[in-house]
Amino acid sequence: MISNNQAALQDDIKILRQDFIKKEKELVKYQVKQIFQQITYEKNNTEVLLKQDIKARVYQAHAIATSIYEQNKDKSEAQVTKLISDALRSVRFNQGRGYYFIYKTNGMNVMHPTMPTFEGTSKWDFQDVRGNYVARNMGQLVKNKGESFYRWWFVKPQNKQQEFEKIGFGKRFAPYDWFIGTGEYVIDVENDIKQRLLQLISKIRYGNNGYIFVIDYQGNYLSHYQKDLEGTNRYNVLNQKGVATVQQIIDVAKQGENYLHYISTVMPSTSKPAEKISYIMGLPDWEWAIGSGVYISEIEDYLATREQAIGQQHNEQLSNILWLSLLVTLFFVALSLVLANYLGRRFALYENQISADFAELNQIKEQLQYQALHDSLTTLPNRTLLDIQIEQGIALSKKNNKKLAIMFVDLDDFKKINDLYGHSVGDKLLSTLGTVFNQLLSPGDNVARFGGDEFIFCFPELDGLIDAEKKVQSICAIFKQSFMINGKSIHSSCSIGVAMYPDDGDASEQLISKADIVLYKSKSQQKGNYLFFNDAINTQVKHDLLLESELHLAIEKNELDVLYQPQIDVATGLIYGVEALVRWYNPKLGHISPVEFIKVAEDVDMINEIGRFVIEKSLTDILRFNRDSDIQLQLSINISPKQLMEPDFVSNLIKITTDMAVDNNLVTLEITENVLINDLAKVQPILQSIRDNGFKLSLDDFGTGYSSLSYLSNLPINEIKIDRSFIDKLLTNDQSESLVKTIIALGELCDVTVIAEGVETKEQYARLHHYSCDLVQGYYFDRPLPLKQLITTYQKKRAIPMLISSRITR
Repeated sequence: MISNNQAALQDDIKILRQDFIKKEKELVKYQVKQIFQQITYEKNNTEVLLKQDIKARVYQAHAIATSIYEQNKDKSEAQVTKLISDALRSVRFNQGRGYYFIYKTNGMNVMHPTMPTFEGTSKWDFQDVRGNYVARNMGQLVKNKGESFYRWWFVKPQNKQQEFEKIGFGKRFAPYDWFIGTGEYVIDVENDIKQRLLQLISKIRYGNNGYIFVIDYQGNYLSHYQKDLEGTNRYNVLNQKGVATVQQIIDVAKQGENYLHYISTVMPSTSKPAEKISYIMGLPDWEWAIGSGVYISEIEDYLATREQAIGQQHNEQLSNILWLSLLVTLFFVALSLVLANYLGRRFALYENQISADFAELNQIKEQLQYQALHDSLTTLPNRTLLDIQIEQGIALSKKNNKKLAIMFVDLDDFKKINDLYGHSVGDKLLSTLGTVFNQLLSPGDNVARFGGDEFIFCFPELDGLIDAEKKVQSICAIFKQSFMINGKSIHSSCSIGVAMYPDDGDASEQLISKADIVLYKSKSQQKGNYLFFNDAINTQVKHDLLLESELHLAIEKNELDVLYQPQIDVATGLIYGVEALVRWYNPKLGHISPVEFIKVAEDVDMINEIGRFVIEKSLTDILRFNRDSDIQLQLSINISPKQLMEPDFVSNLIKITTDMAVDNNLVTLEITENVLINDLAKVQPILQSIRDNGFKLSLDDFGTGYSSLSYLSNLPINEIKIDRSFIDKLLTNDQSESLVKTIIALGELCDVTVIAEGVETKEQYARLHHYSCDLVQGYYFDRPLPLKQLITTYQKKRAIPMLISSRITR
């Protein structure tokens, strides 16, 4: 019996060990997947968040203008206009990028903080680089609808190589037939989202040693429990066993997702390196490795202590039994009855002790299960248990033909409470809210801490939206009172997003995701508010997925094309060369802006394939043009930073031109200054290799960066392109005119060809001709043309009259 019980005890300890390790691994896997899902959702909803932000900004400006107007109705329109302009002119937001502008719906500019020369002038005919009438179209939309979003395209000051999509929002100000608006670049919002996500991840803790870490594929720590690691590169750092741990983590991330057993840099509770099992997932689009883990020493220490205590207890009892058996043998005859009675009592006691030990093991197992399913700070259910409760609630609601509401609650400005009062007060506030939220529940309802300052309620068996609104209002009512924490009166509010079963989804993950989506929309509109989910955002998500899917087949389906914009020699009036520009038309999506699909191509690692297509297609076309022409047309090709940094870029380019028998002196590669800024030491040898092989180099958007002059003396540049922003203001801004004259003079001094892009009027061309600019291009001369039209227009007709009286229709 003793032997069997000991064997059974050892088996239970073994099973306990296996179950505990398995649950710990499942827990960290769940933590990482939840973070990964949240990042993926945030990344896919960049445009939604952008629209929410600029709309809220314009609503605030409109409210200010309305208030000023109501208080000054006795004043003239000119006086009120000045008051409103003075109030809004200096307002900046989104890290200083955002500002307000005011137009009349007929295109007359009322206020423009960054372009004061616009004020008082009509921009009815003003067009962006795509030919969209910005003020005209936006004014008409706002006048018809009262408010509207609008898209246009502009290059950014720090990246003139590409055109970036900009989304604006305007709202009509009826008293003076105005519309007040603002706009933002989509790519800037995505960068803001990355920083906000990293800040959120850095706050996540669970248990004594649980945290989430984020490393990019270059080995830089973006988020880590040990703050001094953030921003450092440890790609080649070896651990105690001589292994590059960060390389291992990145390799797992690049393969998708998996567990990794390794020596961690530090264990929070000991501040020393420790053996660890982590679950790691890769985010290819951002090149992030996301992970979290459990330390082996925590598991081993706990189980070893329990096993040793139980084993010692059993050894002591076994020793007592052996001594008793010896006494029974010696005194069996005389004391048989007494000893038999005594042994019976001892065996009964031993059985009771064994039962008690098993009961203790079961209690420990239950405690571990509870810890795996509950938040340690608030004792509320965690995400794992929440999923189970939601699925149970969905099944019950479906059975009784009822609705179920998922309410995603996020505390407003919780960081300010931590910063002002300390994290201990913030933790106690969360713990207090957990207690208060529990008191709010009816039988069958559930609430869980989702992470950080986020909570999720599950209300099954509701009759309809009215019941759901009552529930969400009861949550909001909690925050109307203050909370006494450590003798301090703490005021807080919350924003809530609500998703309903079966209207918005029939699975836990669907409902939580949609509640999270509408939560952030609620926060962007007004903190302390709540909103119910709607399907408007699904359209954008489906569009993005379709675009990426179609782009993978664009080359195979022959959907990409290359157009050519002429470059004119100012001195002779003859065509000198062309700039190759890629275009994409898709039967499902229509014409897609290069700003949109080039960004996607870089994210999904298709930019090299598209870049090679543009190079081969443009070289083939120009060879065809030059073959039957008296002149040898120069070809300019834009090169993406990712293309340029590919290890075999130069060798592949040389192979293409060699196979096609192209004179390398006819080919100019255009690069932007941001390539040089990011890694000048690495880029310089590549550029020199390009020049050594006979190709020419052009520095696009010259004059907009901080180091443009130094590049002329340090890099093998043949050509500089004056940024179109200077040409736009050439005739209206003395500073821009001086800069253009200086750049042309520098080009002559440094023996560098100067080309002005964006020439759109006869007057601009005449001024550039006067200053002896070498080359010009723009819509004044011609739009980007297909090869057939380029041949028809320019192959036989070399010189064209430039000083014509009207612009070319775009």
